Amino acid sequence: MNYSSQSATRAGVTLPPSPDVRLVPRIRRATRRTWDMPLPKEGSWRVLGTAGSGVSSLLIAVVLEQLANGADASGILVVAPSKESGSLLRRELAEHLDDYAAQASMVRSVHSLAFALLRRGSEEELRLITGAEQDAVIRELLAGHAADGRGAWPADIRPALEYVGFARQLRDLLLRAIERGLGPSDLEELGARYERPMWSAAGDFLREYERTQALAGSHSYSAAELVTQVLLRPELLQEHPWHTIVVDDAQLLDPTSGQLIAELAKTARLTVIGGDPDQAVFAFRGANSEFLTTWEADNELLLDAPHRQPAPACVSVVDSRRTLRDVLANTVRRRHLEDNVSWRDIAVIVRSIGDIGPARRTLLAAGVPVHISPTDVVLAEQRLVKAVMLALRALETELDAVELEELITGPVGGADPVTLRRLIRGLRRWKPEQRGMDTLRELLVGELPDFNDLLTEREEAILARIRGVLSAGRDALRTGAAVEEVLWEVWQATGLDTRLQAAALRGGAAGSQADRDLDAMMALFDAAGDYAERRPSASLESFILHITEQELPTGVRDRRSALPDAVEILTAHGAVGREWDTVIVAGVQEGTWPSVGETGSLFGQEDLIDLLDRGITPGTPVSHVSGRLAEERRLFHVATTRHLRRLLIVSVDSPESDEVEEPSRFIAEFLSAGGVDVPGAQARREAGQHLSRQALPRELGLEIPEPSPVTVRRGADNGDELDPLDISVLSVPAFVAQLRRCATAPESGEAERSQAVRQLARLAEAGVPGAHPDEWWAARTVASEQQLRGSTSVSPSRVEALMACPLNAVLGNLAEEETTNINLVRGNLAHAFLEALGRGVEPEAAKQLVVDAFTSLLDSPVWSRDAELADFERLIDRTYTWTLSNKLESVGVEVPVTVDVAAGVTIRGYIDRLMKDGEEYAVVDLKTAKQAATQNSVRDNTQLMTYQLALAHGELVMDDSTDGEWVTEIRTGGGVPRGTSRLVFPRSSAASVTEREQTAKPPEELEEFAAQLPALVAELRGPGLTARENDGCERCPIRSICPIMNEGGLVTNA
Repeated sequence: MNYSSQSATRAGVTLPPSPDVRLVPRIRRATRRTWDMPLPKEGSWRVLGTAGSGVSSLLIAVVLEQLANGADASGILVVAPSKESGSLLRRELAEHLDDYAAQASMVRSVHSLAFALLRRGSEEELRLITGAEQDAVIRELLAGHAADGRGAWPADIRPALEYVGFARQLRDLLLRAIERGLGPSDLEELGARYERPMWSAAGDFLREYERTQALAGSHSYSAAELVTQVLLRPELLQEHPWHTIVVDDAQLLDPTSGQLIAELAKTARLTVIGGDPDQAVFAFRGANSEFLTTWEADNELLLDAPHRQPAPACVSVVDSRRTLRDVLANTVRRRHLEDNVSWRDIAVIVRSIGDIGPARRTLLAAGVPVHISPTDVVLAEQRLVKAVMLALRALETELDAVELEELITGPVGGADPVTLRRLIRGLRRWKPEQRGMDTLRELLVGELPDFNDLLTEREEAILARIRGVLSAGRDALRTGAAVEEVLWEVWQATGLDTRLQAAALRGGAAGSQADRDLDAMMALFDAAGDYAERRPSASLESFILHITEQELPTGVRDRRSALPDAVEILTAHGAVGREWDTVIVAGVQEGTWPSVGETGSLFGQEDLIDLLDRGITPGTPVSHVSGRLAEERRLFHVATTRHLRRLLIVSVDSPESDEVEEPSRFIAEFLSAGGVDVPGAQARREAGQHLSRQALPRELGLEIPEPSPVTVRRGADNGDELDPLDISVLSVPAFVAQLRRCATAPESGEAERSQAVRQLARLAEAGVPGAHPDEWWAARTVASEQQLRGSTSVSPSRVEALMACPLNAVLGNLAEEETTNINLVRGNLAHAFLEALGRGVEPEAAKQLVVDAFTSLLDSPVWSRDAELADFERLIDRTYTWTLSNKLESVGVEVPVTVDVAAGVTIRGYIDRLMKDGEEYAVVDLKTAKQAATQNSVRDNTQLMTYQLALAHGELVMDDSTDGEWVTEIRTGGGVPRGTSRLVFPRSSAASVTEREQTAKPPEELEEFAAQLPALVAELRGPGLTARENDGCERCPIRSICPIMNEGGLVTNA
């Protein structure tokens, strides 16, 4: 795809400008942990620990310790059970390491390790085939068996040979056998001994499969075969280069992989195996925790204290799937917008891949960017890939009516259903002797006739678009182009590349979907390239069958190592080893969680595993339900231990609905374990936060409805358990929302809907917010053109904030902090001490008062309290020292200032100390920051210039009751002689108290400064607020909604 920033328009789509690309410093998110035990340095170690206890962190610390002690990085091997977990470990290590040099990757999956060992010991060409490729070979061989009557299959089984389910069960049996070191002869011998003809037939099939792979010219191995082949060559395991071997999540290894690690560990100086038996959840892949628990280690560490300190979990049982979707979207958006949690720090965990789609559609509809691991989605089921594959089919075969309609109304055709119906009606008028859909199918080939104005321009454009796409593909086929080239021509003819690129660059939820579509097409081109390389003369039909009938994952070759800033939706199995700030476990239903259905029954797979792993003779009555239930319970444990702070479990209880659903039995077990939030307390906390968020809008003059009290409805017996659905905050917005639901819900009755509409009309006429349809979400823009009734008065600090960024100056105080800002407390108490000294209070008494107050408000860890207190006492002492050493005459402390400096602009504030220098008056402003400002920056300090402007337009109000000169107020007047103003920094690290001076500004410079203030005051009234990039952006509390920040753009530009 060619894209030029100079040519911004292509195919009728205007692209946004090319984004600027800059190299920026890496922001480290990882923190180094400390351990109350010595880290392993040599020998063999087993590390066991529960979720959140730090097993993975300790293993990473072992690697870092080895590197810090000068160990050769090429001799360190970190093993993960899979490619996905290896990627997570590699990312975690990179967060802690600046750089290191190694001859090969330090982190490997167990199959990558086996491949490297096998390739090093073999001169022949080796190739690792994917599961999808293995499926394709198995299905082709089975199709040959069915057609030719080959194989040792029982006669009653032969009709099933061509079924997809049969091929998958056969593949699973062969994988379990290979993982346990069985070959074709072993399977045949076991089948004969225990009278299992399916095992004998599978052994015969495995021999044919191996011979077929050998004829390919290179040794092609599946992941399971790799490990077995390495174990068959002991010399590969005795001369390996690794002195340190670290294995994470060892409970996920299959027995053969565990044996491989055990053999490597024999000659290693240090071997550390870590894991948690309670997270062994991949039994369906042949994995178990036997290696982790039975491997003979010299030492064992048990980490039983979790380091996470999350809030109590919440369990919400709702009455319908619709309510579940509402709860899901509401929770995610509130956590991001109200609690400032990044999108990428939120995850939605579901039981299976089939549940990902509904959750994704729910969040995208709510404007939430979503990320799904490409390996969790089958390539052929991706919306755009499905449409392109349908276009490829149409090149050589005739589509039926349903398929043709899908092609035209999908991404390739781009028509909506209404336009399609109009097109078919127009074709029926043009050719009334046959059905419109048949006419449409005929028009996809050949010359386009004259329709005598029976079709509109839009309808003809749709027809021309489809014809153009199919014509490009057919031209490529006529020239003998390969599969990959035909796919490229069809894709280019759709013009979707430009449209999707434009949407992806805009970001937001639509950009997230466009990005996903582009990734899916890249995966399809990867698959086409691999297929054409293996089979240069293969037909287009065989490629279509290869894609549509095999469960190819979308992300076989994922190009993006960095996770996007989006909410991740994944299965519970995919969440192993991961953690997020907030986790929602959605759809915990009985029947799907636990799912205890039997698998592999056709081939007796579980009987084979029982025989090989436990020595149980086939035919012995054995129930596997308890084992599967235990694994499902462990899987639920994994899902509910992935959060750092907040966990929400959502389930549906609808016994009266058409489709009866009930919560999983695991929810009752979870509730009985404790640690669950009390709904009433949570509702009260939310109401308190809501009330505090209304404070600033009230100051700005916004009309905010009074919050109603929180009510908790109970049953007749006060001892009844509280139901989360019975907890609500009564408020006008909630009442309006209920009326809107009644007015728009399809299930509402006519009388109910009519009454709701009448009530909404009455409320809208009365001006109640949210009642008029123009104010409904998605019915109008979220921006408001209503001006705020802001004040015309500004303080010097407010002027400085407005100069830096008006958006932060107005909205910054809305961001809630979890604890009291200790810097604010320190500054207020230091100013109070300075005021007390100026009013004649004894220094020791004033010091004791502020120190006691600071101690009572200090909310820091015990280990830092003494240092914080000592720093505050030093600040107070140096403030007092400065008052003694200062030579100027003090004529006022905390002097109120109310001075009009321009039309509609009043400066209002307090001067810390007003000093007199001869006949001139100077302002002294106390600053409690550790770092003193530079002299150059103070020359144009906004706060001091604002005070100078106030003095230039003010007059002094004296206290006549005192003997000396004492100023009680500065108000609007003819001007006061101004001297050099000062900023004082008693907390600086200099030996003496640091002062920075600002000389008196000339009148013309002050008037130029005053001319800028009306525009700043106008910013307080809105409706527009300017966002300016400045030095404080990194610490800004409203980055998540700021339009010039990346994370804010997702909210404001979605």
